[in-house]
Amino acid sequence: MSFFAVMALPLVACLLLVLILPALGKHVLARGVIFVDLALAQIAALGQSVAFLLGAEPHDPAMYYWSFGFTLLGAALFSFLWDRGHSVLQEAFIGISFALATAATLLLLSNAPHGAEHVSGALSGEALGWVTTKDIAIMAVLYAVVGTFLFINRRKLLICSEDQKRARAMGLSVRKWDFLFYAAFGLVVTSSVQVSGVLAVFSFLIVPIVCATLLGRHGTARLVWAWVIGIVVSILGAVASYAKDWPMGATIVCLFGITVAVVSLSVRMKYVDEKPESAEPAAH
Repeated sequence: MSFFAVMALPLVACLLLVLILPALGKHVLARGVIFVDLALAQIAALGQSVAFLLGAEPHDPAMYYWSFGFTLLGAALFSFLWDRGHSVLQEAFIGISFALATAATLLLLSNAPHGAEHVSGALSGEALGWVTTKDIAIMAVLYAVVGTFLFINRRKLLICSEDQKRARAMGLSVRKWDFLFYAAFGLVVTSSVQVSGVLAVFSFLIVPIVCATLLGRHGTARLVWAWVIGIVVSILGAVASYAKDWPMGATIVCLFGITVAVVSLSVRMKYVDEKPESAEPAAH
């Protein structure tokens, strides 16, 4: 079969992920909660595992409802049980949430038929290889809703992400906007994890926006560069996956890792080249 016959739908799914996840990643970076996506994604996977044990099929709506319910609970916990002013405790809370969700998933599926395959698929995103037109349509609708929410409330969300004190001085309820942000985030993560897996969702969320930041881009330009980087990596991942018969999700995660390493190295080399040579010691 031709490349487009096999990879068209997975590639469209990746492009949809590129459009929405870096926009959320910008706020994640500003909030300093880099690994919150992994925690929420794993909580979503835990919800999927519960639905799986109850007999839901991969494309059963019950799978999504359970997953989103768990993610919404995680959003509420992240919004109201921590204080963003204590970054160490915040990261600890995220790490604990991720560990608990992962352990609970493993325990639930330890004796289930095909449980190991379900865990592997939830992490690596094997489902990305056989995404359906229905999956694409659902993703497009959900992402459009979340994208509209982010655009309409972009100023309030950005202020709450970057400067809590200023937000409170303006009369904004930081915890309320935190919950709304994490709820929107959870809506995206729930559908994304079902299609691309936990690791790929994290990579799409963080790597493009980090690369754009390393390249010194700000404001709208930073998001545009993140989109470009994500699109290029997605296309290269689709080509490599087709040519080598590799899992597309894992392929893209590895390519994102290479990309951030190359960008970091190039920025570092540029910094070293531009750094002025130390002044020669004065003659006595």
